[in-house]
Amino acid sequence: MSTQNNDILDVRNRLKHILSEQLDVNIALADIRDDSLLFEGGLGLDSVAVMEFITLIEENFGFQFGENELNLEPFKDISVLSDFVVAKLSPEMQS
Repeated sequence: MSTQNNDILDVRNRLKHILSEQLDVNIALADIRDDSLLFEGGLGLDSVAVMEFITLIEENFGFQFGENELNLEPFKDISVLSDFVVAKLSPEMQS
């Protein structure tokens, strides 16, 4: 397995733990799948929970979301979000 795949799996697991253990919502780790939608029809996060989740992601991964990145696209599901976080953390993205 490539390093990037390992990075993505690590980030997915960390995001799941943030959701289940740090975010003030009642979501069990076992209930979070890679393709779990974060909003309606999935985990059901509301706007307050999403803002808290964004803050926790920034604190846990050490980067800031840009204003143009604060849209629903990266937050579709855990898989999409983990790909986004890995891209933000990759050395070529740091300039």
